[in-house]
Amino acid sequence: MSKKQVSDKHFWHFVQNGGLIQPEISTIDDVLNLENLDPKMWTALACPVSGLEFSEETLNLLDSDKNGRVRVPEILSVISYIKKYFAKPEIIMTEGDSIPLEALSETNFACGHSPLESATSVLKILNKPDSKEICYNDVSASDKLFTPNVINGDGILPAECIKDEFVCSVVKDIINCTGGTDEISGVKGITRSQKEEFFTKAKEIKNWREAAVQEDPKIFFLKEGTDLAAKSFVKVQDKINDFYLRCSLINYDQNAKEILKSQTDKMFLTENGTLFEKENLALLPLALCDAGKSLPLDETLNPAWISDMKSFKDNVITPLFKKEITSLSESNWRKIEEFFVPYFSWYKAMPENSVSTLGLDRITQILNSDAEKIIDEYLEKEECHPPISLASVELKKMILIRRDFVKLLKNFVCFADFYNPEKKAIFQAGTLFIDGRSCDLCFKVLDIAKHGTMASLSQCFLVYCDCVKKDNSGQKMQIAALISNGETDNLLVGRNGIFFDRNNEDWDATIVKIIDNPVSIKQAFWAPYKKIMRLIQEKIAKSTNAAESKVFDSMTKVVENPKEITNTIPTKKTDVGTIAAISVAFTGIATVVGGIMEAFLGLGKWIPLGIIGIILVISLPSMLIAWRKLKQRNIAPILDASGWAINGNVKIPTLLGDSLTKLPVYPVKSFLTIKDPYASKKFPIKRVIFGVILLAIILIALILILKNPDGISGVWQNIKNFASKFKISK
Repeated sequence: MSKKQVSDKHFWHFVQNGGLIQPEISTIDDVLNLENLDPKMWTALACPVSGLEFSEETLNLLDSDKNGRVRVPEILSVISYIKKYFAKPEIIMTEGDSIPLEALSETNFACGHSPLESATSVLKILNKPDSKEICYNDVSASDKLFTPNVINGDGILPAECIKDEFVCSVVKDIINCTGGTDEISGVKGITRSQKEEFFTKAKEIKNWREAAVQEDPKIFFLKEGTDLAAKSFVKVQDKINDFYLRCSLINYDQNAKEILKSQTDKMFLTENGTLFEKENLALLPLALCDAGKSLPLDETLNPAWISDMKSFKDNVITPLFKKEITSLSESNWRKIEEFFVPYFSWYKAMPENSVSTLGLDRITQILNSDAEKIIDEYLEKEECHPPISLASVELKKMILIRRDFVKLLKNFVCFADFYNPEKKAIFQAGTLFIDGRSCDLCFKVLDIAKHGTMASLSQCFLVYCDCVKKDNSGQKMQIAALISNGETDNLLVGRNGIFFDRNNEDWDATIVKIIDNPVSIKQAFWAPYKKIMRLIQEKIAKSTNAAESKVFDSMTKVVENPKEITNTIPTKKTDVGTIAAISVAFTGIATVVGGIMEAFLGLGKWIPLGIIGIILVISLPSMLIAWRKLKQRNIAPILDASGWAINGNVKIPTLLGDSLTKLPVYPVKSFLTIKDPYASKKFPIKRVIFGVILLAIILIALILILKNPDGISGVWQNIKNFASKFKISK
């Protein structure tokens, strides 16, 4: 298949940056037609959700399968989302944290309401009904959108939403009986099913009571007043039984009267002699006890019980006996107890459900009111209202897409922001200042060891740094910085620098690892010589340290055992063999050097080219290797090590590399005072050069004389013959 494909719907524009051919995202048509672009033409196939200079909230929203990466199918699903819910999709081509209402579609979300309807409802709750746009802060105002007293469309009705005090209390009863449901505001509310369950059970209890009224008149012997009479009876039953028990004891034994009286006397007063409060007086008998005494129903009763006894008299005694009674005999009391036996037996058989705990009176009160009707009206409003919780999530997604999606495409489908000198890619973490340069291409790293294994394939010079924030928070981070300009001799593990993140906050940075690769061809030219000098320095240092150690050991032995050392010093003798060996070695070296010099001088006028050739022999291999590595330098392996899936080679050309690592530049119109009062004395370079040249001439002359069988005369003749080659014929 041809690489150039023609679409009937859209014509793509491709650009080339650093050898990377990538599609250009510049119009809304480019965005909406990405589903027709072969993914093999995309620059990236996946990116991580974290560790980027990009809204992590947006990336988490796009990461539908929550695997920590945004992939091509998820990008395409967002494009389908844009087509469906944006009436004017071109709005996403400009960054912004709001969407005009006219740009919202009337196509329903999964919750059953459209973006336009949902946005209008949100604005009404926020008291902004006249607003022409909805912004990020509107859908993030949880404290206003999700308060208990607001209908928010989640199908759950909190009691706080209801203005009627009685109906509000009924909703609270429903919550207590059914357990309620957690509402998005954080409080409990009721659903329609819970409301139906409550009233069904309440009606079961009511029907059970009505059936008892019709079937057994003995239960409700006072008809409608039976329930109230039963309550009054229960309150005083134990106290009346206590009164008659005391009277029975006195009747049994007259001495019991004094015993009981002495005990009750103690209950009137405290230890300090003050009268007890009314609550303590309620512990005393209902009235003064005596053998065969009836219970008085007048002011002689215990003051703490007068109110309850009056209710008992009005609700039970008077309706039963149909006349005014001033005292209650024990026989009449026992008859009253017998009247209530059927009622309490029936009451104990009440159907047990979650509603029965409210009691018959409360259940009857609720069912006789219009509470059910009002609750139904509120639930209908709740169910018809756009679900603000779901709608706000969808609206926030639309706003984040409008704000961030095109920027993501320019760092995913193509790397337009990376190759744009005025912008920074989302994987650029900040700028590292170290060793007299600034490094703009820095990557966040989670594990330096794992990252370095893959990143070494990038052919880039990388320095890994541990960074610590300078605000005493102790926050730490690891980065990898690309070095693409300047000398690298002083970039060593342990060097310190300063890292500025994208928020311009500074971190202390320390180099902990280096991946060494060529930075420039110029550096590669001098690299062999620097390596030779470094090797020589290391050898000299090693030999010096060894000799120093040997001398130190010898001196230590002399100081510690001078007599032993004196006795062991051998007598020096002249070794003729050694002298002969040295002579042979010197002659061999002289022969080799003489041969080289003779060949070099034999070049005649091509001597300069010979010098250049020697230099190239030494430097050219290093320069060729550097050129090859610089041509292959790309950041794809670095990004892959950071969790990306890069689809091509994102190369770093020399010009781009120079812009990513900047060297210091003097300000315009600045000047430098050359004179340095603290400068070291100048090195006598001219004298040294003259001495070296003179020494070389003498050495060459000696070698030529020793090698020529005719001695000095033979050498002189060779010089004249060499000079005659440069004479100009007349």
